[in-house]
Amino acid sequence: MESSEQKVGGAPRLGLAAFGLSLIADVTPPGAWQARPLREPSLQIRSVTAQAIADSWSGFEEIGWEGVIDGAPFVVERGVDGDHRFVHGAQPDQSGAPFDRSETPSNATRAVHHLSPDASVLQCAPADPAEQSWWRVVLDSVLFTVALLQGYEALHAGALATSDGVIAITAASGGGKSTLLSELLGRGLALMADDVLVLDSRGTEPPLAHPAPPLMTVPTASIPTLREAGPPETISSLDEERWIAVPVYPEPLPLKALVVLDRRPGSQRSGSQSSGFASIEKIEDPLAPLLGSLMNFPRSPAREQTRFELASMLSCTTTLWRLTADLDTPPDVLADTLLTGAL
Repeated sequence: MESSEQKVGGAPRLGLAAFGLSLIADVTPPGAWQARPLREPSLQIRSVTAQAIADSWSGFEEIGWEGVIDGAPFVVERGVDGDHRFVHGAQPDQSGAPFDRSETPSNATRAVHHLSPDASVLQCAPADPAEQSWWRVVLDSVLFTVALLQGYEALHAGALATSDGVIAITAASGGGKSTLLSELLGRGLALMADDVLVLDSRGTEPPLAHPAPPLMTVPTASIPTLREAGPPETISSLDEERWIAVPVYPEPLPLKALVVLDRRPGSQRSGSQSSGFASIEKIEDPLAPLLGSLMNFPRSPAREQTRFELASMLSCTTTLWRLTADLDTPPDVLADTLLTGAL
């Protein structure tokens, strides 16, 4: 994807950057951000009222994708004019006044966001603008959806920057990916992405991986490990997790490897009675795992073909590893095994 700097009077304008997008926000979001020269594609982020979003919305056409975030439903809707609406929590009513504070948090509308048809302007209407937690959805699910709409692809994976390129790590929910990322960050590696890695295809070359927003959600127990690399700023606490500000590597890098973390009971070496075992091996038939890790949005025959072609190219240019371990294998053993095998 070609990009060009935006300049004023010969000097590049500065803004924020994440997921291959230049961000121009009227309010600085939480995180360990650093100003970067603005390049295309760019996204303006504006704080508005719920009524402003109701006025901008062209009307429902179809659901793009949906899930659950922080215990509340999240849905991406495509409008009849090609715009998109993002609803976290209950659906707003047609008047555009969604925020009934008498409702319980799980039933209330937490936020509604609107993306213009050309994907260049994002309007945000959180229920409580002073509560920073609404940014979690914007800086993760909303932003990577914008990147996908701009033509990027994405892996559901955390990632770290190394001198040879990016190592992505994917795992099932609760599989210990965040704990492993924290261990590797504590050893001095740089964060590239917490949970979603946006890719820019380069034909026969390994794709470029773009830095994500400079934030992580980590288990509270991992905070002491991260302190070894520098005390992290806690933005908010979420049950047994912390949402923290973590700097990311400043530039895109080629994707070097994808590690599939597979933790399950009884993953010990044959004949061994000891626990805490881990092993790493190459995946000889990587196409299926790659297709399973690539995010399937937008859904269209053309994008399906593009993803298949990217997965085929990744299987030729990127090494896939399976890191197998017991459930009780400590993070330091996982990190040692990964670094020995994948680097």
